[in-house]
Amino acid sequence: MAAEKPLFSLGNETLQVPMALFALNRRRLCERLRKNTAVPKKSVVVLQGGDQTQRYCTDTDNLFRQESYFHWTFGVIESDCYGAVDVATGKSLLFVPKLPDSYAVWMGKIHSRDDFKKKYSVDEVHYTCDVAEVLKKLQPDVLLTLRGLNTDSGHITREASFDGISQFTVNNTLLHPEMAECRVIKTDMEMEILRYTNRISSEAHKEVMKAVRVGKKEYELESLFQHYCYTRGGMRHISYTCICGSGVNASVLHYGHAGAPNDKTIRDGDMCLFDMGGEYYCYDSDITCSFPANGKFTPDQREIYQAVLKASRAVMSAVKPGTVQSPSPSLAPRPPSLFN
Repeated sequence: MAAEKPLFSLGNETLQVPMALFALNRRRLCERLRKNTAVPKKSVVVLQGGDQTQRYCTDTDNLFRQESYFHWTFGVIESDCYGAVDVATGKSLLFVPKLPDSYAVWMGKIHSRDDFKKKYSVDEVHYTCDVAEVLKKLQPDVLLTLRGLNTDSGHITREASFDGISQFTVNNTLLHPEMAECRVIKTDMEMEILRYTNRISSEAHKEVMKAVRVGKKEYELESLFQHYCYTRGGMRHISYTCICGSGVNASVLHYGHAGAPNDKTIRDGDMCLFDMGGEYYCYDSDITCSFPANGKFTPDQREIYQAVLKASRAVMSAVKPGTVQSPSPSLAPRPPSLFN
């Protein structure tokens, strides 16, 4: 009987994601780097995953979500890890924390390195305290670390750092453009996850639309969306802070933040603009719905809705490879189509 291939799933009807997806991502990255003549032949990619943090001075953990580039490469959901990929051979190495025995009392079973190797289908698993020692044995000409600008947020990616990194030659400019380009182009397996997140999120939006009533609070609909995504899709995270704007709040691009926490009462005659998306295994959806709270457009609302709907459809019909996009897409207003 053939051994089961490792995959991620939360059971029931949630999507099964094969670890082959991340093996393919690593292979694609290595192929791009090998084609880049500026990349030395004996290069090793080194990435640092996200850290588990706590809420200010308390001992309460913030809900962990993996760093996106690290997840794209390894699919690892645990915090405080490192990963390395030998560019020439494609060999993958995962580094996990060496946990004390007391961890089991508070947090549960301590998994072995072999457990992680099977779970994530990597070539080797070591402890994070041994990163420098293990990498030294690879005798790399250079370590490629990730440093680059996120043009939407203006933030810089977190570059890997560990005790002993000063022993190596490090380049932090070559990796980011190649890796970012890999992430832009989705594989068939990645597209399957995106279809799943969008399907579940679309169904959640429809449940919200059916539940909207004059007199309800905006946050009640936010809660319903999150509940549906989690219970039906296994989506513990959402893609971004839910925007549940009604009335004048529908014109605020990033409404829903801590200073305006979806707390308005929905009134008769309000237009609702609900911008919400679920996330499954670090793959996101982004859906906006606009509709009248009482179920009936006023003449002005209908005219504006139809105008923007036509503009949205015109844009979608014009989208094709080679078309130049807006330089600032994150600042554009959300089209009020039902599922854009």
